Amino acid sequence: MALKESLEKNGAFLFRYRGQLPLLFILFAIVIVILDDYSKIHQHPSVFLGVQCLGLFIVLLGHLIRFSIVGSRFAHTSGRNRHEQVAHQLNTKGWYSMVRHPLYFANFLIWLGITFYLFNPWLVLVMCLCYWLYYERIMYIEESFLIKQFGDEYLNWSRKVPAFFPAPRKYISAKNSFSWKSVFRNEYPSVLSTLCSLLLLTIIQRSAISRKIDLTWIDLFSAVGILFLGLASRFLKHRTTILEEN
Repeated sequence: MALKESLEKNGAFLFRYRGQLPLLFILFAIVIVILDDYSKIHQHPSVFLGVQCLGLFIVLLGHLIRFSIVGSRFAHTSGRNRHEQVAHQLNTKGWYSMVRHPLYFANFLIWLGITFYLFNPWLVLVMCLCYWLYYERIMYIEESFLIKQFGDEYLNWSRKVPAFFPAPRKYISAKNSFSWKSVFRNEYPSVLSTLCSLLLLTIIQRSAISRKIDLTWIDLFSAVGILFLGLASRFLKHRTTILEEN
């Protein structure tokens, strides 16, 4: 099989399951958390707390970027399709004037923040490597589709805009209205996924440090809150018209 065909095949598979495959990294992170040596935390508790706060800030920044993209995105573009490539018009304004794959950049920040939160530099390096190998193939298949769909229009735009890391000096306002309804309707699954991951990893890390199962009432209240938020969000989206656009 030619390299191009292999990349397209792998990219199509990873694109289709890009929402599920990251769960494998969570499982890997759980193993690392359990096996980690926590002597460094006892030696530098203030550094540990500072790095965790930095990690949470990076996670929040990633989600805020996702909110900004999804809330101002035009319909029928390539930003939120899950199972196949869909794009009836090309995004070139707003975040897409600074970077070709802003949602993947935001996802990277979220995962980077989670690994920072776990206070393991080797896990950060592994995450960056896996993310690069993983999303490089997804971006390849997406850009191949967009070249076929838009031809020179896409090629001319892609030559001016970096693929992954934003170039703020290239920013061009999208000049379309921002929709919190769109953000809530589309982004609550990713927010819930992040909250569940952080809660699970926090409990496992705390238990690994104390060498026993260490659950608190805050953990219980947090789990109930996440469950309530998930059920309420699904109800509002699927059983009401509150989140429908006018």
